[in-house]
Amino acid sequence: MSILKMKFVSIVGLNEYFDDFVLKYIVDSGMQLENALSYLETVKGLTPYDGNNPYYDLVTRSTALVNAMGLKKELKESTDSTRQIYDSADEIRSDIAKLEEEYRGHSEHLEKTKEMLNKCIHMEKQLELLANLDVDIKAFFNFEFIKFRFGKMPRKSYEQLQLMSNDLEAIAIPVSQEKDFIWLIYFTPRNFSEKVDGIFSSLYFERTRISDEVQGTPSQALRQVRDKITSLRSEMKDAEKAIRDFTSKHREKAINLYYSSMRLNRVSEVRKYAAHTMKSFYIIGWMPEKELNRLIPILDKDEKIIYIHKEPDTEKLSHPPTELKNNRIFRPFETLVRMYGLPSYNEVDPTPFVALTYFLMFGFMFGDVGQGLVILAGGIFMLFKLKIAFGGVILGAGISSTLFGFVYGSVFGFEDWLPPLWMNPMHDINTMLIAGIGMGMALIIVAMVLNIVNGIKAHDLASIFLDKNGIPGFVFYLGGIVSVVYFYLNNKLMVSAGITAAILLIPILLMFFKEPIENFIHKRKAIAQSKGVFFVQTFFELFDVVLSFLSNTISFIRLSAFALNHVGLFMAVFILAEMASGFGSVVAIIIGNILIIGLEGLIVGIQGLRLEYYELFSRFFTGNGKPYKPLKKQYFS
Repeated sequence: MSILKMKFVSIVGLNEYFDDFVLKYIVDSGMQLENALSYLETVKGLTPYDGNNPYYDLVTRSTALVNAMGLKKELKESTDSTRQIYDSADEIRSDIAKLEEEYRGHSEHLEKTKEMLNKCIHMEKQLELLANLDVDIKAFFNFEFIKFRFGKMPRKSYEQLQLMSNDLEAIAIPVSQEKDFIWLIYFTPRNFSEKVDGIFSSLYFERTRISDEVQGTPSQALRQVRDKITSLRSEMKDAEKAIRDFTSKHREKAINLYYSSMRLNRVSEVRKYAAHTMKSFYIIGWMPEKELNRLIPILDKDEKIIYIHKEPDTEKLSHPPTELKNNRIFRPFETLVRMYGLPSYNEVDPTPFVALTYFLMFGFMFGDVGQGLVILAGGIFMLFKLKIAFGGVILGAGISSTLFGFVYGSVFGFEDWLPPLWMNPMHDINTMLIAGIGMGMALIIVAMVLNIVNGIKAHDLASIFLDKNGIPGFVFYLGGIVSVVYFYLNNKLMVSAGITAAILLIPILLMFFKEPIENFIHKRKAIAQSKGVFFVQTFFELFDVVLSFLSNTISFIRLSAFALNHVGLFMAVFILAEMASGFGSVVAIIIGNILIIGLEGLIVGIQGLRLEYYELFSRFFTGNGKPYKPLKKQYFS
C-alpha cells in the first residue's frame, strides 16, 4: 500500500563497452531512462548516438514469424524467465531464416492446395449446369460460332459489368460467389470475341480452362472434379497437420527468438536516451531501490564503468516515476485512481482510501443482500474468467451491497425476509439523512489529513500551515462541526464564545493571509498587487472556500437519497407486481430487479466516483504523477 521507492542513477563507461554493458545490466532491468543530453549539458563533446537500429529486421521478422505460427497469445501469457536467450544477432538471423524457410514451404503448399480446391469447387458448380449434355467437353469449348468462357472477377468489376450489359455483345451468367469474387460463365459470338475478351480482361476476369483440367462428357468431367476435390481435401488436411506439427516442434524456439530479438532491440532503444563523448558513454534514469541494491555489488566489481545514485529529493531536474504497489485486495481499485491520474512520487497513494470509501459508499446507497450477491457473482466472473481487473471493483461493490443489505434487512427488495441489523431506510428518513452527511464529514476530514501528510512528505510548509485543506482548514472545519453539533444537542456552546471565535477566526486569518506570509518567508514583496485588489480578491476566494466546505458536506446527502431511492423503486415494482396476478407478478419482480441492478447500480457506481473525485480527491490529490515504464516491459508487444 505504497509507491515503489526509486533512485536516480547515472552511469559512465568506456564507449566500446556500451553494447556489452547494456545487454548485461540494463535491457532486463526496471530502469526508466531519461535523456542524458538534457541533464549533462556541462559535459564537453557530448553527443547523441545515431538513430540507426541494426536489430530492426530481427524484430519485424521474429514478430511476423510468431504471428504466422499463431503464438501471439502465448507471448502475452509467457512469464518464463528461464527461457533460452540469444545474445548473437547473427545467430538469431540464421535461426529465424531456417524457420521462415521451413514454414514458408508448408504455408505455400497449403495455400496452393486451398487455391486448387477452391477452383475445383467452382468448376463443380459449373459442370453441374452442363451435366445433362451428351457432348465431349473439349468440343463444348470449341463451338464454331460462339465462344464460351469460365472464370472469376472481383465483385466491384462484376457490378461495373452489369452497368454495361445492355451494350455488351455477350451473355454473362453468375455461377457462384465468394467474399471478394464472382464466378461466372459468358457466351459471345466468335466475331466479337476479341473485343469482349478485352473488356472482360480489363475488368480483371481470370479465366479457368475446364477443358485443360478434365475430359469426356460433362457428367464424366464432373466425377473427375469431385474425385479431385476429395483428394485435395485430404491433401489440405495433411498440409494443415504439417503446419501444426511444425508449430508444436518449434514453438519454444520461435518464442525464444522473438524475446531475444526484442531484447537486442532494447539496446537501440537505450541508445536513443544515452549520449557519448569520444571515450565514454552516459546512461541516466530511475531505478527501483530494491533492484539497484541488488545490482550495486555487481557494478562495484566492474572496472569499466563508474556510477552514482541519488535520492529523489536531491534530484531537481527530473521527477521520479510513480508505480503503485498495493496488495491483491486493494489493487483492482488502482483502476479508479488511474482514471483520475497517478499520484506524484511524494504523494500518498490514495488507492487504499478509495477502496475503503468506495466500498462503504456503494453499499450505503445500494444495500440489498440478493442484488449484492448478483453483483458479486458478476465481479467474480469478470475478474477470474475474463481477467478484467475492474472486476475486482465490481466484486467489492457486490460484497458491500450484500453487507449493507443485512444492515437494512433487504433481499431482492423484500424487507420482511430478514430483520435489519440497524434500520430500514424508509422507516427513519431523518436518521438516514444525518448518517449520510455524517459519513461525508468524516471522509472530508480524512481527506484533509491526507493533504497534511502530503505536505509533510513534500516539505511544503504552506500546504501544511496555510492551505484551506491543511491545518487551518482542518481546524476550521472540525471546530465548526463540533461547535454546531454540541450546540444542537445541548443548546449551549462547548467552550466560551471567545475560544470558539478564536478556533474559527485564526484558521480563516491564516488562509486569508497565505500569500503575504509565503512572500515574506521567501523575502518577496508581501502583496504583489494593490492592497485593495488583494483584499477584495482574497475575501471572495475565502468566501468561496467556506461555501465549498458547506456544499461539499451537503453533497454527501446523496448517499442517503440513493438509499431511499433504492427502497422507493422497489415499492413501485411491488405495486406493479400486485397489479399483475399469479406468474405475472413473479415476472414483474424479476424484471424489476434486473432493471434496478442494471440502471440504478450503474448510477450509484457513477455517483460514488463523483464523490471520490470532486469532494475528496480535490482536497488532497493532484494526479500529476509520471507513469513508470521500465525498460524490461516497454518494448514488448
